[in-house]
Amino acid sequence: MSRRADVVDELSADHRAVAELLARIEKAAPSRAGTGGGTAAPPATGPQDAPPPGTAGTPETPQQAGPGKVVTPDGGGTPPAPGSTADPGLVTLVEALSDLLLTHCTEEEEYLFPAVHEQVPDGGALVFTSLADHLAIGQYLTDLQGLSPGDPAFTPLLEGLGSAVHTHLAEEDERLFPAVRKAMTPELLAALGERLREGQREIRPDAPPVEPAATPED
Repeated sequence: MSRRADVVDELSADHRAVAELLARIEKAAPSRAGTGGGTAAPPATGPQDAPPPGTAGTPETPQQAGPGKVVTPDGGGTPPAPGSTADPGLVTLVEALSDLLLTHCTEEEEYLFPAVHEQVPDGGALVFTSLADHLAIGQYLTDLQGLSPGDPAFTPLLEGLGSAVHTHLAEEDERLFPAVRKAMTPELLAALGERLREGQREIRPDAPPVEPAATPED
């Protein structure tokens, strides 16, 4: 037996889509200084003086990293470590992630959080935590706009975004969504899920009808 997806099912499906897309981005993204991944290091600070072109021992090369290169702290492009070359479609993936995250955050704020305030014990604190995550994610997305993988700021920002998103997904999957299911009736959850789908249809009236996923009966 199956039931129509409710609001938590819909938002959980968003979480899975975000996690899958983020995993693709993290696999394709270059690591800083060609280190091959790992925990983000703090961005370099202070003056970054590079020797002038033509000086002894310094080849005259452009300071912009080209395809297959990463930007080092002195601004020069150096070959990355194996497996750290940026995928040519990385920017497209980041743009898709941005669209998905912005849509998901908007849906949570419009269709779930008001009910959490009213129905869930300590719902205000749960919503506050999620909203703070939304603000952090939105700032990273804003800062990434217009950047390419060759920009020195791109990789640190992308790593920060990934960390913020992973934290947000875990917080909601482990705390918010279980609290919502415990406090709200199945009927209310189903009604909120239908409202969410109606909102999607209003935003994209020419798109094919949004069909909720069949969800196993609890």
